[in-house]
Amino acid sequence: MNLLWKSLALLLFSFVMILPGAFAAEPLSGKTIYVDAGHGGDDSGAVGNGLLEKDVNLDVSNLLNEKLEKEGADTVVTRTGDSFLSLEERVAKASTNGSDLFISIHANSAAPEAAGTETYFDATYKAADSERLAADIQEHLPGALGTEDRGVKESGFYVIKHSQMPSALVELGFITNKSDAQKLGSSVYQEKAADAIAEAVVSYYD
Repeated sequence: MNLLWKSLALLLFSFVMILPGAFAAEPLSGKTIYVDAGHGGDDSGAVGNGLLEKDVNLDVSNLLNEKLEKEGADTVVTRTGDSFLSLEERVAKASTNGSDLFISIHANSAAPEAAGTETYFDATYKAADSERLAADIQEHLPGALGTEDRGVKESGFYVIKHSQMPSALVELGFITNKSDAQKLGSSVYQEKAADAIAEAVVSYYD
């Protein structure tokens, strides 16, 4: 009897040790996410408060790429350095690689008083899923950055209008606004932005 109880105890212990791994499946396993760092190369994008939009976009995109990979996603990126792809090339690269989602990272510009975070979708392809992706991102991002929530909007930006998978374009904040720009240039807030978008992608698939 003693031996039987010891065997049962050992079996139970083994089961408990194995169990966490059984539920540690990577939530984005099998998904291919395209991460588009807007602008690049000779195209600086918006300029303001000592920042170039292309640099902010790249920093956040590289962080987001790493975080999505940790969640089990296969990722495809427009660029990992200061290079340039045309809008058509970005869309084609996402399609060629069989991407399940397309996320484009940008920073906004306007009059100095304009501030906040907004996310765009286009209804040409996968309208409902694109709007849901944009809504998930917008739900996470302003709170993480402490920026004004400017909501989800529809617009025909080329990369989301022509991408045939669910897609969203994120405007992290206004590079022309002093408060937003301080966050856009901060490695701490760039990390927060990447975390929030990665969490939104996981939420989208939940």
